[in-house]
Amino acid sequence: MAYGRDTAMRGLRSAGEAIRSMDDAYSAKIAGLYKDANPAVQAAAYMGGGAHPSLRKAQPEVGEGAGRGERALASVLEYAIPAANAVPKYVLPAAGVTAAGHGLMEIANALQGNQQTADTLPLAMDEETFGMM
Repeated sequence: MAYGRDTAMRGLRSAGEAIRSMDDAYSAKIAGLYKDANPAVQAAAYMGGGAHPSLRKAQPEVGEGAGRGERALASVLEYAIPAANAVPKYVLPAAGVTAAGHGLMEIANALQGNQQTADTLPLAMDEETFGMM
């Protein structure tokens, strides 16, 4: 029983590591887009522009004399930054595909309203109906 669970857990860990590696590579590509930008733009890219990996905790720097509030903010940012970076990488493209699909459905429905129905189609397929002589 434990063997099967250990094997399954090892498989899940391996799959998780593969997904994390893909996310790291995708994030590195996005970060490369900002390499020549000014420091403020680079910081924005890492804070919520997709340059930070979405499947790794952020590591905000907290000074030695940091107060309780600053430490609490840093611990919140550990999870907030990766979540914010998932939005431009994964959520917005998926929403765009969904919106595009919805638009195509609307176009198809509009065109379907212009199609002929069985009531408007001629029943006889003779030469006179189609203008053939």
